[in-house]
This record gives sequence, structure tokens and C-alpha cells, in this order.
Amino acid sequence: MFHDLDENRRHYDRVSSDKRPLYFQRFDTQILDNNPIVAGLLTSAFQRMFPSPVGRLLDLGCGTGFYYPLLSRHAESVLGIDVSREMLDEAERLIADKQLTNCSVRECSALELDVADESIDVVHSWDFLHHVSDIPAALAEITRVLKPGGRFLAVEPNVINPSIAWYHMRRRSEWRLFLQNQFTLPRKIHRQFERTIRYDNTIISFLNERTHWIWKAANRLTSIKPFHLLSFRYMLDATKRS
Repeated sequence: MFHDLDENRRHYDRVSSDKRPLYFQRFDTQILDNNPIVAGLLTSAFQRMFPSPVGRLLDLGCGTGFYYPLLSRHAESVLGIDVSREMLDEAERLIADKQLTNCSVRECSALELDVADESIDVVHSWDFLHHVSDIPAALAEITRVLKPGGRFLAVEPNVINPSIAWYHMRRRSEWRLFLQNQFTLPRKIHRQFERTIRYDNTIISFLNERTHWIWKAANRLTSIKPFHLLSFRYMLDATKRS
């Protein structure tokens, strides 16, 4: 019923190699150059997430790393991991083209991270957790590699938002969102982490000059409580207990 690890790998390899429309909406390494609206939203999002520079950052499910020209400004080093070799090839080309000397990527599963114990200051992921086929294993690995007091920040689709729910309902590769969301994930790490949930409207897909007014209206509405619960995204911000 749900995509497992190998199905996820094959799915995103095809998205990248075939350059399907989904690729250009969500993974194209030229998004920041071609879409200043998205670039502006991501710039603001990373500034909120990392008001001060961090040390070693591990990025789970990095895909093509299209946001690395921005994320790299906030960390001493960025290591991206993904199971899709096709997407990692794109990320490596971007890193070389943009001369992002503090960024690197590695083919690896979050279920078995090739990273030393307590060696990471921040674990970051974007639209990743709801694809993971074994959440307990992934969360155990995140806990293992984080230093005491380290942060885990996960930006995820908000299942309460009707447009988000409809988009994910129509695609089998996204169905895990209905099991793995802001209502279930925080409970799975409550023993190891202090947790906060925040809501946010940083989006990438389908945002352009023609649709920007819709985003502005939604952002204005969700700035008023309790409508913030209808935002496009939520952020799980967790600090590992010492």
C-alpha cells in the first residue's frame, strides 16, 4: 500500500532522470535562479531556523540539494544524504557549479546512517519524514548521531491544510503523510527530545508570479490564530536531551 525504501529510490530516480514536471516544480537545481519568489521564501525560512550559524549539519533526504546555496550560509558544513543516486548526481553538479566548498552529499539511507555517534550539531530535513518506511529506525539514527543538546528540524506538509491533503491523497508515494504527521511524529521522540511545533507557509511547488496572490491571501489568513493551523507546512523543532 505504501512505498518502501526501494520503491522510493526508484520513484525519485525516475523523477530526476526523466525530468518529469514534478522535477521542475520541486527539485530543479535552477529553482533559486529562476524563481525569485521561492528563493525569497527559502531565504527567510532558513534565517528563522538558523538565526545564528551552526556547526555540522546533516540534511536527510537532500534530493538535488537545490537549496544548498542558501542553507550553506548557515552552517560550518553540510552533509546531505539520499537514496536516489540520480538526484545525488544533480546535487554534486550543483555543489561544483556554485563552488559550495562546505557542502557534500553521500548515498545513504536514514535507516542506517554512515555517520559517527554524537558527531552532528543539527539534523535537518525538508518534506522527508512522511516518506520514511521505518520511522522508529530513522528516529533512532537521528538520536544516535546528534550531540547532546543538538537540534532536529523537520519541515513537513501540514495534513490539516485541504490543498496539501488533496495533493498527497492523489499520489501513492505521498500516502504516508496520513500516518506520519504533526499528530504522530512528536509523540515518537518525546523521551529523547524537547519538542515544539510551529506552522509555516514556505512552499516551493506551483508558486510563481501567477499564483503568488493566492499564497499572499493564504499567508495573511493563517497569520491569525486559529487559522495558523491551516498553514501549508509545519515545523518540528526538537532539542536532544543532554
